[in-house]
Amino acid sequence: MTDTTCCIAASREAKRFGVKTGTGVREARARCPGLVLVLSDAVKYMDYHRRLVALLEEEIPVEKVCSVDELYGVFTGPYAEKDKVWQIALQVKRRLAKDFGGPMTCSIGLAPTVFLAKTASDMRKPDGLVWLDAQQPGPEFFSLELRDLCGIGANMHERLKVRGIRTVKALWEATPQRLRAVWGGIEGERFWQALHGIEPVRPEITPRQIGHSKILHPNLRHEDGARAMLDRLVYKAALRLRREGYECGEMHISVKRNREFVAQSWAVMARFPSTQEVRPLLEVWRALWQERPRPLSHPFAVGVDLCRLLPHSDPRLPLFAPDPREEAVSRLLDQVAKRHGSKALWFGSAQAALAEDVPRIAFQSLPDV
Repeated sequence: MTDTTCCIAASREAKRFGVKTGTGVREARARCPGLVLVLSDAVKYMDYHRRLVALLEEEIPVEKVCSVDELYGVFTGPYAEKDKVWQIALQVKRRLAKDFGGPMTCSIGLAPTVFLAKTASDMRKPDGLVWLDAQQPGPEFFSLELRDLCGIGANMHERLKVRGIRTVKALWEATPQRLRAVWGGIEGERFWQALHGIEPVRPEITPRQIGHSKILHPNLRHEDGARAMLDRLVYKAALRLRREGYECGEMHISVKRNREFVAQSWAVMARFPSTQEVRPLLEVWRALWQERPRPLSHPFAVGVDLCRLLPHSDPRLPLFAPDPREEAVSRLLDQVAKRHGSKALWFGSAQAALAEDVPRIAFQSLPDV
């Protein structure tokens, strides 16, 4: 709860003053006199999230939980017809109102593809219900701005304008070949498919990195605090690496300092034989820490990225045989974290950071709380 942080959610009233996700707290106070700030509570939000998902799974075939406040289901056969799925959506709204009530609302989009359904759900927030026909989307859809569509950021918006596509209607009327040229590859054709009611097929993609970062609590903005938090983040990243079935061969560590010390921010990396074992990864990070500038003053934020990822199941011949003791330790840590959470057991070097390692909810991943 400091002016150096930012707003992660804003009420409709605050949005009228120009406060939105990412607005700095100091700027938000200036824009909206009398603004009431509430410290985020990831534990409470995740409790509501799990209860909401459990309720929705009773009503719809949940295909994927995308984030803390977004999921989608796929209907087939007669249940995919507009009248049937519309009634199911109304039942979902009734149950949410009955079981949760109060100010909690939901927006539901119905469409032949996930992309169009998400677009429809955004069209009438905060409590909308919209059906989008891929063959005849209608004037409300065509009145949207290009930037309203998921996947069109500032750079893609400029590329579309350069090629004469300035409205959603012009985008919808473009040919697959034209969009392929705009995107510079197959993703343009996939975008066309999603826009016209064909769910695109996307290959499995190995992520480029797994990482965690943290703005340090004021109590930890010193060298020992940065070290303890980095130790904690490397441990969390290693558990996540194993949970997602990868191993890595490269680690990046970064420490950002207060704004007046930005030029002195520190970053370092190391490459090593590919592994997914927890203790060897901690040893790599602790060796990197010895390279820090001394004193490492005014740390403000820290981060770790594990790179050069490979699926752990890929057959390879390592230069050195894995140490069975390290594998046993990693499996034990996995089991404890799965049953009791990632804070149930940790290495003593991270002790100072435990109390200040407050869980946060990212846009595309959910914390283990």
